[in-house]
Amino acid sequence: MSENTQTNNTTLASQDTDPKVQTELNKPLANAQGLTAEEETFLNMLINFVNEGKINLYTPSTLLNRAVYDKLASEQQGKTDLEAINMLSAIREIKGLCDAGYRETYQVANLVQSLKYTKERIEYAGGDLFII
Repeated sequence: MSENTQTNNTTLASQDTDPKVQTELNKPLANAQGLTAEEETFLNMLINFVNEGKINLYTPSTLLNRAVYDKLASEQQGKTDLEAINMLSAIREIKGLCDAGYRETYQVANLVQSLKYTKERIEYAGGDLFII
């Protein structure tokens, strides 16, 4: 490594960011457009299911509609299980942001849209696989 590169890296690493500035930079961006009515309904249903205990944030099987899931071939069940894990991760992130007061942000809007589209894509091929 050249002396200039080493000096530049040391200089950058030694500069401290003002904690107030860092806090502001870490805040999710507010979304002035908000969610559509359909997305808002979906988000409210998700949060209610979590709060009521219908969805356990660490048990992917709580997302499954067992009546439909149990009729699938084992290969389809495996694919659905993987998707349920990913979907539950998104739900945990959504719940965390909402609980922290960041409900009206681009991050929540994007997570809700992505979750909703993933659910619809999977259910298009396999039926009503999820309780959400």
